[in-house]
Amino acid sequence: MKEETTLTEEPKTCLECGQPLGAGRSDRKFCNEFCRIAHNNQKRKETQVSDTENSNPDNPDFRKVYDILIKNREILMMGYLYQGNTAELRDLLGRGFNLKYFTTEYTDPQYGTYKFCFDYGYQIHNEHVVIMERREEIFLPHHP
Repeated sequence: MKEETTLTEEPKTCLECGQPLGAGRSDRKFCNEFCRIAHNNQKRKETQVSDTENSNPDNPDFRKVYDILIKNREILMMGYLYQGNTAELRDLLGRGFNLKYFTTEYTDPQYGTYKFCFDYGYQIHNEHVVIMERREEIFLPHHP
């Protein structure tokens, strides 16, 4: 004779306080707003701590961003060297320039805000880009 086994589903509990969730939506994770906010605040805090670990050059995510920054710098440098201090935005984007990534931002009271990729900065005016070069190169520090 074959024994019959029944699977019983464990009652769902709040991810923050561990209390049973009771009746409600099947995808519910928290018993109330306070627990949801507390849980998300803790996750955000842990993410900020792990971000410092991500600044290790051996970390693949760090390397990927660093490579994008280097490519952006090279595109700006080539534009500056061969086209002068202005370029078309579509030309930079066509070469693979990524507007999301830059190393610093500098605001000049007279000329406005420039975003820099190390020693080359840019400022977008409609479809035109003004490129600026700093005198000294700035690179991210290398960690042994």
